[in-house]
Amino acid sequence: MPQETDILRVTRELLIRDGFSKLSMRKIANELDVTATTLYHYFENKDDLLLALVEDSIRQLADALRQSMEQEADPVTRLGILTDTFWKFALDHPQEYEVIYMVRPEEMPKFPKEKFQEIRSVYEMLAGVIQDGVEAGLLDVEDPLVSAYTLWAQLHGVVSVILSRRLDTRISQSQFLEQAKDHIIQGF
Repeated sequence: MPQETDILRVTRELLIRDGFSKLSMRKIANELDVTATTLYHYFENKDDLLLALVEDSIRQLADALRQSMEQEADPVTRLGILTDTFWKFALDHPQEYEVIYMVRPEEMPKFPKEKFQEIRSVYEMLAGVIQDGVEAGLLDVEDPLVSAYTLWAQLHGVVSVILSRRLDTRISQSQFLEQAKDHIIQGF
């Protein structure tokens, strides 16, 4: 009998390779060499499995972000560390990162809101760092939560350029990341 981690790994691989519409419990079971019924011992249905996969990926990213900032007190330095950690996670674990964005907004209503607590905790973590910077007089923003979402969008945009192989070949990836980080932090 497979472990839940095996099911998530195989599902992630199939999802990235074939897309959500071609994913089925039977296909996952075939890859694991078990019956589809076996998967239902772990997950209610395909949507439940997808949500577990998204939650797992978000948890991994959130853990990496939290651990990276544990030892640093300065909010501006923490923003830089956060930026580097976000990009490192996305580039070192592209499948896990891509899965975070597999649930489309139109599909979200069928999932209970409490299932998205982990991603909200990441936004709140970012907002907390920004708020610390405001309180220390180092950052000037109106609303830390809005700034956290803006930061997330910028980080995601940079990653998307790299993962989709849209970075101009005349620009080195490291130079692109460093300059993007400088622009993001200077924007605060």
